[in-house]
Amino acid sequence: MTRLFLVRHGQTDWNREGRLQGSTDIPLNATGRAQAHAAASSLGPVLDGDPVVVSSPLDRAAETARIIVGDRVAAVHQDARLVERRYGPWEGLLAHERAERFPDADAAWRAGEEPDFDGYETHAEVATRMSAAAEEWVARVPGDLIVVAHGSSGRMLLLALLRLPFEGRVIGHLHNAAWSRVVPAAGGGWSLDAHNVGAPAPGRRL
Repeated sequence: MTRLFLVRHGQTDWNREGRLQGSTDIPLNATGRAQAHAAASSLGPVLDGDPVVVSSPLDRAAETARIIVGDRVAAVHQDARLVERRYGPWEGLLAHERAERFPDADAAWRAGEEPDFDGYETHAEVATRMSAAAEEWVARVPGDLIVVAHGSSGRMLLLALLRLPFEGRVIGHLHNAAWSRVVPAAGGGWSLDAHNVGAPAPGRRL
């Protein structure tokens, strides 16, 4: 039985500053590397055998994956479909900068809707590529599969697998280097049986 573990990458400087990263390739910082080691420690006891690990090729996810694997005998792969959502001109901006430069799009975003501008990748587009990648890897892996991805793209994957609506943030923020686990449901599809494991205490900003 394949169990899918979804891990968000560790912290980057842009995470710490509150800048929207999207498809921009920003590396882990020291805190992010420590978080990835903590994720490896929490994952170790719950994994069966040697898992297959597949990550986004963006450096922050790829390094998180390498740290999680460590000395374990595990296959490590990259899949371009697991990259973070593209945010176009929003990438690199702080929240107040988005509000100042794109007031209508920012207001829609804060209301739980999607902004409308060139370069933005929609919920449906992200969910389609993420779920296609996950389904292909699940079909190839009989045991535990670790997918190392990003906050927004990872959330879209969980929503797609659980057949939940993309709007309204039914599943909230995925924390840096925290992991979630989905397992096959008795009636078909998937069931979420662990979420944001290793997440920071409420109120701690990552």
